[in-house]
Amino acid sequence: MLASPLFLSAQSSTNADPPAADSGQLPSKPWWRGITTDGLASLSYTHNSNDPNTRLNQFRVFDFNDNEPQLDVAQLVVQHPVSESGQLGFRFNMIAGSGVPEVTASYGLFRNTTTGVAHHFDLPEFYLTYVAPVAKGLRFDVGKFVTHLGYEVIGGYDGYNDNFSRGFIFGYGVPFTHTGLKTSYSFNSRISSALLITNGCDAVAELNGGVTFGGQLAAVTSRTTTLTFNFLHGPERPHNDHDQRAVYEITGTWKVVPRFTLAFDSLYADEDHASTDGSDAIWKGFAGYSKYSFTKEFSLAFRGEIFGDDGGSRTGTTQTLRGFTITPEYVLPVMASRLRSEFRHLDGKFVTRGEFRWDLSDHATFQRGTGFASRQFTTAVNLIYLF
Repeated sequence: MLASPLFLSAQSSTNADPPAADSGQLPSKPWWRGITTDGLASLSYTHNSNDPNTRLNQFRVFDFNDNEPQLDVAQLVVQHPVSESGQLGFRFNMIAGSGVPEVTASYGLFRNTTTGVAHHFDLPEFYLTYVAPVAKGLRFDVGKFVTHLGYEVIGGYDGYNDNFSRGFIFGYGVPFTHTGLKTSYSFNSRISSALLITNGCDAVAELNGGVTFGGQLAAVTSRTTTLTFNFLHGPERPHNDHDQRAVYEITGTWKVVPRFTLAFDSLYADEDHASTDGSDAIWKGFAGYSKYSFTKEFSLAFRGEIFGDDGGSRTGTTQTLRGFTITPEYVLPVMASRLRSEFRHLDGKFVTRGEFRWDLSDHATFQRGTGFASRQFTTAVNLIYLF
């Protein structure tokens, strides 16, 4: 969800005199040497104790397949990261797999605008970046980029969540991507901001001719705490530029001690005439997160969450969902070291995770066999390789 640069610093000039041979200065590197290639591969297996006959886990985002090993995602990112005013950059993010791409795909790109069907390949990000030499540097991203909303992320080589599965707010409360223009500016080392003008949520093609606005204000409130305010406003339904959606969110983190971190995500949203009965829809949620690192290799993460869907516009029925997730994680430095000694091209990190998750609803919306129940319990195993 970050960006990347393309070539020369504004301080470079074709009219500048070359350095003297004995000046000791090294010639500047060509711009293409700043291009990096990184990636990630994630595999998983999830089992649902309800044994749904559809073999689908209800209200899950990427881990929707029950009792079936899957390649969640394989990612390749080619980019030239921006670092100085006057630089031009880019980021090109390609993903494939049986879990993530068919969920994140945008309308008009890899999702059919008529049928809504997506497949096993997606481009969640492709944009150009320019840092204008204005004050401390005003950044512009033009193209398709991941949303600024949400504490949890789609995930990739440069950042993945502490829990394997995604929460209800991530899956049903906020979008995945936007296409348009984003400007970002850091006032100082503690306060930064962003503004967006896009053609909507999760859509490359225009669905209604309207424009969606968004913004972010982030503050480092102390050496150990941060707070971020996000918002989004605009028409989001196809062929309807009158009914508006508004999303407001506050997230925060607190590093209690070096090994222990707490975080939260609170969300409120509404949309005109979006309920299943045609009235205004409201959805809101709160999630709390914690992670404790027992050693450099082993850690344990917990997530507790509640998500209310008043009007059924997000999950298909009016309900309140609750979820409790425990995720143990172990990084494999010894295994990675041994592999690198035998296979020199492997220069990355292996992560293995387990997960235990219990979901509940105040309605019987989880499939159990051929019927329905008010809860589901899943276990999962996840293996990640980052390079």
